[in-house]
Amino acid sequence: CTPGTRVEILDKIMKWANTASEDQVYWIGGMAGTGKSTIAKSLCDSFEKENLAGAFFCSRQLKTCQDHTRIIPTIAYQLAGYSHSFAEALIKELQNDRDLADKEIDKQMDLLLKKPWEKANLVYKQTAVTPIIVIDALDEC
Repeated sequence: CTPGTRVEILDKIMKWANTASEDQVYWIGGMAGTGKSTIAKSLCDSFEKENLAGAFFCSRQLKTCQDHTRIIPTIAYQLAGYSHSFAEALIKELQNDRDLADKEIDKQMDLLLKKPWEKANLVYKQTAVTPIIVIDALDEC
């Protein structure tokens, strides 16, 4: 975002991200062209230093960013780079089935994200940093 713009929404999201909460998803909705992608990019820039664990920007303009089946494998790959314990758990899942990235989305979610996350999550509970994942323009996939 241009400096000094969208300050209120960015502050609200940063407060949510840095506060323990039951709300684990922050959803931004709005009409096309209202700056949601700009906000998402600004958040990624802000979170990148400490707790940006992954991001996926869907786009009708790029073929590779239109494919909804690529979101979960991409996020899993990024999480593996973010967390050694997640990477180890993910490797175990991939050793059982090397074709997980080509499975149905519900299986991808379970085996590429949920199970490795649950195994690695013990480490996160011991730290003050909350991992953040940003997915933008999901409606464009």
